[in-house]
Amino acid sequence: MRSKTTVGCLLISGFSTVLSFGTDSINRNRELQTARGGLYRPVALNENKSQIDNEIKSEIDIKVADETREASVFLQQAKILREQASLLQKQLREEKEARIRKETAKVDSLIDLLLFHGSTNYSNKDETNASRSKTELLNTEEQVAELLISKRLNYDQVNQIFDRLCELSNRPQSIDSCSPLLSLLLDAACKVDCLEREDNPNKRWNHRVERKLRQKLFALGYGIRIEDVQKKNEVLSVTVDLLVLVLS
Repeated sequence: MRSKTTVGCLLISGFSTVLSFGTDSINRNRELQTARGGLYRPVALNENKSQIDNEIKSEIDIKVADETREASVFLQQAKILREQASLLQKQLREEKEARIRKETAKVDSLIDLLLFHGSTNYSNKDETNASRSKTELLNTEEQVAELLISKRLNYDQVNQIFDRLCELSNRPQSIDSCSPLLSLLLDAACKVDCLEREDNPNKRWNHRVERKLRQKLFALGYGIRIEDVQKKNEVLSVTVDLLVLVLS
Protein backbone atom coordinates (compact mmCIF):
# COMPACT_ATOMS: atom_id res chain seq x y z
CA MET A 1 0.00 0.00 0.00
CA ARG A 2 2.81 2.33 0.80
CA SER A 3 4.55 1.51 -2.50
CA LYS A 4 1.45 2.46 -4.49
CA THR A 5 1.26 5.75 -2.70
CA THR A 6 4.93 6.38 -3.34
CA VAL A 7 4.56 5.61 -7.04
CA GLY A 8 1.55 7.93 -7.23
CA CYS A 9 3.47 10.73 -5.62
CA LEU A 10 6.35 10.23 -8.01
CA LEU A 11 4.00 10.28 -11.01
CA ILE A 12 2.30 13.44 -9.80
CA SER A 13 5.65 15.06 -9.14
CA GLY A 14 6.90 14.14 -12.61
CA PHE A 15 3.75 15.46 -14.27
CA SER A 16 4.17 18.73 -12.39
CA THR A 17 7.74 18.91 -13.59
CA VAL A 18 6.65 18.30 -17.16
CA LEU A 19 3.91 20.90 -16.87
CA SER A 20 6.37 23.36 -15.42
CA PHE A 21 8.86 22.67 -18.21
CA GLY A 22 6.15 23.06 -20.87
CA THR A 23 4.95 26.33 -19.43
CA ASP A 24 8.48 27.69 -19.28
CA SER A 25 9.06 26.67 -22.90
CA ILE A 26 5.89 28.36 -24.04
CA ASN A 27 6.79 31.51 -22.15
CA ARG A 28 10.28 31.55 -23.66
CA ASN A 29 8.83 31.10 -27.16
CA ARG A 30 6.47 34.00 -26.56
CA GLU A 31 9.35 36.14 -25.33
CA LEU A 32 11.39 35.25 -28.41
CA GLN A 33 8.49 36.09 -30.72
CA THR A 34 7.91 39.33 -28.86
CA ALA A 35 11.60 40.17 -29.09
CA ARG A 36 11.67 39.36 -32.79
CA GLY A 37 8.56 41.46 -33.40
CA GLY A 38 10.07 44.33 -31.44
CA LEU A 39 13.25 44.14 -33.47
CA TYR A 40 11.92 43.64 -37.03
CA ARG A 41 8.33 44.90 -37.12
CA PRO A 42 9.14 48.61 -36.67
CA VAL A 43 11.66 48.34 -39.50
CA ALA A 44 8.94 47.03 -41.84
CA LEU A 45 6.56 49.81 -40.76
CA ASN A 46 9.20 52.46 -41.33
CA GLU A 47 9.86 51.09 -44.81
CA ASN A 48 6.14 51.19 -45.69
CA LYS A 49 5.79 54.72 -44.33
CA SER A 50 8.79 55.90 -46.31
CA GLN A 51 7.37 54.34 -49.48
CA ILE A 52 3.98 56.02 -48.90
CA ASP A 53 5.68 59.36 -48.24
CA ASN A 54 7.63 59.05 -51.48
CA GLU A 55 4.46 58.24 -53.42
CA ILE A 56 2.62 61.21 -51.90
CA LYS A 57 5.55 63.50 -52.61
CA SER A 58 5.70 62.26 -56.20
CA GLU A 59 1.98 62.91 -56.68
CA ILE A 60 2.33 66.40 -55.18
CA ASP A 61 5.29 67.19 -57.45
CA ILE A 62 3.31 66.04 -60.50
CA LYS A 63 0.30 68.12 -59.46
CA VAL A 64 2.46 71.22 -58.81
CA ALA A 65 4.14 70.77 -62.20
CA ASP A 66 0.75 70.52 -63.92
CA GLU A 67 -0.56 73.60 -62.13
CA THR A 68 2.62 75.52 -62.97
CA ARG A 69 2.28 74.54 -66.63
CA GLU A 70 -1.39 75.57 -66.68
CA ALA A 71 -0.56 78.87 -64.99
CA SER A 72 2.12 79.53 -67.59
CA VAL A 73 -0.38 78.85 -70.37
CA PHE A 74 -2.93 81.18 -68.76
CA LEU A 75 -0.34 83.93 -68.38
CA GLN A 76 0.61 83.59 -72.03
CA GLN A 77 -3.02 83.74 -73.08
CA ALA A 78 -3.59 86.78 -70.85
CA LYS A 79 -0.59 88.50 -72.44
CA ILE A 80 -1.97 87.84 -75.92
CA LEU A 81 -5.40 89.14 -74.89
CA ARG A 82 -3.86 92.31 -73.43
CA GLU A 83 -1.96 92.92 -76.64
CA GLN A 84 -5.12 92.39 -78.69
CA ALA A 85 -7.10 94.72 -76.40
CA SER A 86 -4.39 97.38 -76.64
CA LEU A 87 -4.35 97.07 -80.42
CA LEU A 88 -8.15 97.30 -80.54
CA GLN A 89 -8.15 100.39 -78.32
CA LYS A 90 -5.57 102.02 -80.54
CA GLN A 91 -7.61 101.19 -83.62
CA LEU A 92 -10.80 102.55 -82.05
CA ARG A 93 -9.00 105.71 -80.96
CA GLU A 94 -7.61 106.26 -84.46
CA GLU A 95 -11.03 105.66 -86.00
CA LYS A 96 -12.61 108.10 -83.55
CA GLU A 97 -9.99 110.75 -84.30
CA ALA A 98 -10.45 110.22 -88.03
CA ARG A 99 -14.23 110.52 -87.64
CA ILE A 100 -13.85 113.73 -85.62
CA ARG A 101 -11.48 115.18 -88.24
CA LYS A 102 -13.94 114.26 -90.98
CA GLU A 103 -16.88 115.85 -89.12
CA THR A 104 -14.82 118.93 -88.32
CA ALA A 105 -13.83 119.31 -91.98
CA LYS A 106 -17.50 119.01 -92.97
CA VAL A 107 -18.51 121.71 -90.46
CA ASP A 108 -15.68 123.96 -91.64
CA SER A 109 -16.91 123.59 -95.20
CA LEU A 110 -20.40 124.61 -94.05
CA ILE A 111 -18.94 127.68 -92.36
CA ASP A 112 -17.18 128.60 -95.58
CA LEU A 113 -20.38 128.06 -97.51
CA LEU A 114 -22.66 130.06 -95.21
CA LEU A 115 -20.60 132.91 -93.87
CA PHE A 116 -18.07 133.66 -96.58
CA HIS A 117 -18.01 134.04 -100.30
CA GLY A 118 -14.83 133.32 -102.19
CA SER A 119 -12.47 130.37 -102.39
CA THR A 120 -10.52 130.86 -99.17
CA ASN A 121 -10.83 127.93 -96.71
CA TYR A 122 -11.80 128.70 -93.14
CA SER A 123 -9.09 126.62 -91.48
CA ASN A 124 -7.44 129.22 -89.25
CA LYS A 125 -7.91 128.27 -85.59
CA ASP A 126 -7.74 131.89 -84.52
CA GLU A 127 -11.13 133.31 -85.46
CA THR A 128 -9.95 136.88 -84.75
CA ASN A 129 -7.17 136.69 -87.33
CA ALA A 130 -9.46 134.85 -89.74
CA SER A 131 -12.18 137.51 -89.44
CA ARG A 132 -9.61 140.25 -90.04
CA SER A 133 -8.49 138.69 -93.30
CA LYS A 134 -12.05 137.86 -94.39
CA THR A 135 -14.08 140.84 -93.26
CA GLU A 136 -14.59 141.95 -96.83
CA LEU A 137 -15.63 138.37 -97.78
CA LEU A 138 -18.44 137.97 -95.20
CA ASN A 139 -21.89 137.25 -96.51
CA THR A 140 -24.76 139.46 -95.48
CA GLU A 141 -27.51 138.35 -93.13
CA GLU A 142 -29.92 137.92 -96.05
CA GLN A 143 -27.40 135.82 -97.98
CA VAL A 144 -26.79 133.53 -94.99
CA ALA A 145 -30.54 133.15 -94.46
CA GLU A 146 -31.04 132.23 -98.11
CA LEU A 147 -28.28 129.63 -97.87
CA LEU A 148 -29.84 128.15 -94.73
CA ILE A 149 -33.02 127.64 -96.72
CA SER A 150 -31.59 126.57 -100.08
CA LYS A 151 -29.10 124.10 -98.57
CA ARG A 152 -31.87 122.64 -96.42
CA LEU A 153 -29.88 122.84 -93.19
CA ASN A 154 -31.50 121.75 -89.93
CA TYR A 155 -30.95 122.61 -86.27
CA ASP A 156 -28.30 119.94 -85.70
CA GLN A 157 -26.12 121.26 -88.53
CA VAL A 158 -26.50 124.87 -87.43
CA ASN A 159 -25.76 123.81 -83.86
CA GLN A 160 -22.52 122.15 -85.03
CA ILE A 161 -21.55 125.39 -86.77
CA PHE A 162 -22.31 127.29 -83.57
CA ASP A 163 -20.11 124.97 -81.47
CA ARG A 164 -17.29 125.13 -84.01
CA LEU A 165 -17.34 128.92 -84.06
CA CYS A 166 -17.20 128.97 -80.24
CA GLU A 167 -14.25 126.59 -80.38
CA LEU A 168 -12.40 128.67 -82.95
CA SER A 169 -12.96 131.92 -81.08
CA ASN A 170 -10.53 130.88 -78.30
CA ARG A 171 -12.41 133.05 -75.82
CA PRO A 172 -15.59 132.76 -73.73
CA GLN A 173 -18.78 133.65 -75.57
CA SER A 174 -21.85 135.29 -74.06
CA ILE A 175 -24.92 137.30 -74.99
CA ASP A 176 -23.11 140.54 -74.21
CA SER A 177 -19.88 139.58 -75.92
CA CYS A 178 -20.03 137.20 -78.88
CA SER A 179 -17.97 137.05 -82.04
CA PRO A 180 -19.18 138.73 -85.24
CA LEU A 181 -19.49 135.34 -86.92
CA LEU A 182 -21.78 134.02 -84.17
CA SER A 183 -23.84 137.19 -84.31
CA LEU A 184 -24.21 136.84 -88.09
CA LEU A 185 -25.29 133.18 -87.77
CA LEU A 186 -27.85 133.95 -85.06
CA ASP A 187 -29.35 136.89 -86.94
CA ALA A 188 -29.71 134.81 -90.11
CA ALA A 189 -31.30 131.96 -88.13
CA CYS A 190 -33.75 134.45 -86.60
CA LYS A 191 -34.71 135.66 -90.07
CA VAL A 192 -35.50 132.10 -91.17
CA ASP A 193 -37.40 131.41 -87.92
CA CYS A 194 -39.62 134.38 -88.62
CA LEU A 195 -40.83 132.90 -91.89
CA GLU A 196 -44.15 131.14 -91.95
CA ARG A 197 -43.85 127.40 -92.35
CA GLU A 198 -45.79 127.57 -95.61
CA ASP A 199 -43.36 130.17 -96.95
CA ASN A 200 -40.24 128.24 -95.99
CA PRO A 201 -39.20 125.63 -98.61
CA ASN A 202 -36.82 124.07 -96.07
CA LYS A 203 -39.12 121.64 -94.28
CA ARG A 204 -36.22 120.44 -92.11
CA TRP A 205 -36.21 123.77 -90.26
CA ASN A 206 -38.08 123.63 -86.94
CA HIS A 207 -38.41 127.46 -86.55
CA ARG A 208 -36.89 127.45 -83.05
CA VAL A 209 -33.23 127.41 -84.04
CA GLU A 210 -32.32 130.97 -83.08
CA ARG A 211 -34.07 130.72 -79.69
CA LYS A 212 -32.23 127.50 -78.76
CA LEU A 213 -28.87 128.89 -79.85
CA ARG A 214 -29.36 132.09 -77.85
CA GLN A 215 -30.22 129.95 -74.80
CA LYS A 216 -26.91 128.13 -75.30
CA LEU A 217 -25.08 131.42 -75.68
CA PHE A 218 -26.69 132.79 -72.50
CA ALA A 219 -25.62 129.67 -70.55
CA LEU A 220 -22.09 129.89 -71.95
CA GLY A 221 -21.84 133.35 -70.41
CA TYR A 222 -22.04 131.62 -67.01
CA GLY A 223 -19.72 128.79 -68.00
CA ILE A 224 -22.54 126.29 -68.48
CA ARG A 225 -22.85 123.91 -71.40
CA ILE A 226 -26.49 122.99 -71.91
CA GLU A 227 -25.59 119.67 -73.56
CA ASP A 228 -23.62 118.59 -70.48
CA VAL A 229 -26.53 119.48 -68.21
CA GLN A 230 -28.95 117.56 -70.43
CA LYS A 231 -26.72 114.47 -70.39
CA LYS A 232 -26.50 114.58 -66.59
CA ASN A 233 -30.26 114.92 -66.35
CA GLU A 234 -30.74 111.95 -68.69
CA VAL A 235 -28.36 109.82 -66.62
CA LEU A 236 -30.13 110.90 -63.42
CA SER A 237 -33.52 110.11 -64.95
CA VAL A 238 -32.40 106.62 -65.99
CA THR A 239 -30.94 106.02 -62.52
CA VAL A 240 -34.18 107.09 -60.85
CA ASP A 241 -36.21 104.83 -63.16
CA LEU A 242 -33.98 101.88 -62.32
CA LEU A 243 -34.32 102.55 -58.59
CA VAL A 244 -38.09 102.69 -58.94
CA LEU A 245 -38.09 99.35 -60.78
CA VAL A 246 -35.87 97.76 -58.13
CA LEU A 247 -37.91 99.07 -55.20
CA SER A 248 -41.30 98.30 -56.73
